[in-house]
Amino acid sequence: MSTKALTLALLLASSTLALAQTQPAPAPAPQAPPAARAPDGQMWYSHQADEMRASKLIGTKVVNTANETIGDINEIVLSKDGKVAAVVIGVGGFLGIGEREVAVNFESLRISRDQNKNLILTLNATKESLQAAPAWRWEDTAKR
Repeated sequence: MSTKALTLALLLASSTLALAQTQPAPAPAPQAPPAARAPDGQMWYSHQADEMRASKLIGTKVVNTANETIGDINEIVLSKDGKVAAVVIGVGGFLGIGEREVAVNFESLRISRDQNKNLILTLNATKESLQAAPAWRWEDTAKR
């Protein structure tokens, strides 16, 4: 190899090395936070046979033990741990006018289905007892 070729090769090698030393190392790629997991370690959920959708409860009529319609579900209230604490029933009024809302414990409802698999919600209460019950109000609607 000629001296010129050797000198050129050494110059190229040293310039690449110097260039590599002056450039900052690339920043590490940000890592995604770990996915939330259920206590059993599973992240994905599968429907269970005895479950129902909240969207199917909202708007469903509520009957009493005499099979009289006493209202319909307007809202579902969840506790801090995500369990259904109460349902808000719209009672009284006509076509939504003059209706008031009453909250009842979710456990107070009896949930069943008729022969056509339609949802039946039964509450052991009269229209009069619901009219006399305290009206439901959120304490601070800005935080809900």
